[in-house]
Amino acid sequence: MQAVSGAQFIRVLARSQIWIFIPVYLTRVRGLPVYFSGILFLLTAIIALPFSVYGGNLVDTIGRRKVSLAIPLFLFVLMIITAFSVLYRAGIISIVIEFLSIEPISVIQWIADNAIVSDVTGIGERTGSFGILRIAGNLGFSAGPAIGGFLADYSYSYIFFFGAAGAIVELLLYYFLVNETGKLRKGSGRFSMPLADRYFVIVAIMIGVTYFVSGQWGTTLTLFLSVVYRVSNNMIGILYSINGITVILLQMPIIRVIEKINGFWQLALGTIVYGLGFFVLALTHNFVLLGIDIVFITIGENILAPVTNSIISKIAPEDRRGEYFGSAQLISGFIAPLAPVLGTFLIYKNPSDPLMIWTPVLIIAIFASVSITIAGSMLMRSIGKRTG
Repeated sequence: MQAVSGAQFIRVLARSQIWIFIPVYLTRVRGLPVYFSGILFLLTAIIALPFSVYGGNLVDTIGRRKVSLAIPLFLFVLMIITAFSVLYRAGIISIVIEFLSIEPISVIQWIADNAIVSDVTGIGERTGSFGILRIAGNLGFSAGPAIGGFLADYSYSYIFFFGAAGAIVELLLYYFLVNETGKLRKGSGRFSMPLADRYFVIVAIMIGVTYFVSGQWGTTLTLFLSVVYRVSNNMIGILYSINGITVILLQMPIIRVIEKINGFWQLALGTIVYGLGFFVLALTHNFVLLGIDIVFITIGENILAPVTNSIISKIAPEDRRGEYFGSAQLISGFIAPLAPVLGTFLIYKNPSDPLMIWTPVLIIAIFASVSITIAGSMLMRSIGKRTG
């Protein structure tokens, strides 16, 4: 648990600025329209979908440790190549292809980490354990975007060099500190999905709906701050650092407050808090007030993020955890990528009207919260509380 948390800290510290500032680079430096970033992240998610299933099955069949050692090596090579492409101003198509190659491989690492955490913790510890993992990541996030803003002001290529260095540190942590965990699946090694598990499929769809709202975090928010409010790279980095610090300070207290609440209610509550927080962005461009609102949005994140992993880990059999996490990523992945497409399209159509950008997001959050509450109640009545 300590090794995976340490790797998560390094990963987010070194890599978070890539996702935050690549839209700024493409828009400000290469002159592409803002909606291109939404399309780019949609393509990234679509390409990652089959990798999530195959990666999850690989985690179950060849082992968590082997996968965790291979992924940082692949990412190191990809980020070095991308860094030089940005540095020497390679063609947009080359940079896009290189960037699109990073996320599918990163998804496999996410699945392996979740399987490891599920292996080494009891059912009652899962939400708190995933909360600790998020705190480690957000320790990195509290500094990563600020570092990225500083690096981007010199050269956007530096954010990829920094990410490559982080991949090497991750590799060393897994190599020296992580042994094989859990029960591996025996048999032919064929790839499969738990589509016959109706409970799992419905839960995965619900989680995907929440991502449609929470997915405005990142690409949409960054471009909104940069294009609509003209916030500098450094200030954007500081706002994201406020998010990271808020997770560190409030994640465990929030888990203690909501741990007795049904998991579906947690999903609904986190989604509506997200939606309200995004809507408030339309009401002010004062930097201090924006920082306060980031704290509020992060509370929604603190409610939502740990419970999604915890629910899946409780459903999955021990020897199929990679498969379940990968399949959940696939199912929700058909929904979540639409979030930045919608957000960037709204910015493109309403660059001077923040209310027209964030009001639709709030409406979707309300609809999603009500739908999750109703569907969750019906599901629990019909097949019982398998989430514990």
